[in-house]
Formats: sequence, C-alpha cells, structure tokens
Amino acid sequence: MAYQVACSQEDSFMIKSEDEQEVMQHVKEHAAEKHDLTLSDSEARDMIEQVS
Repeated sequence: MAYQVACSQEDSFMIKSEDEQEVMQHVKEHAAEKHDLTLSDSEARDMIEQVS
C-alpha cells in the first residue's frame, strides 16, 4: 500500500511513498514553503490518498 498527495493548486507537487509519515512531512513542508500555510498532522493526513 502506498500513500500519495497531489497539490490541488497550480503547481506540480506530488509525493508518493509507502511511508505515511514521510508523505505527511513533505506535504506540510510544501504547504509552508509554497503556499504560506501551516498544516497540522491531521490536516495533512486528510489530504492523503491510499493507492496501490
């Protein structure tokens, strides 16, 4: 099972990994650096899709 997030904004950010914590960390960093947003772990987790 893998986890992925693709940014819904107009950029090409996408992260996919088998490690959910890694995906959450990258999503939080991207949100802060590119969109000036601070996401909680819960908010980042809600954005994750499980893929095969």
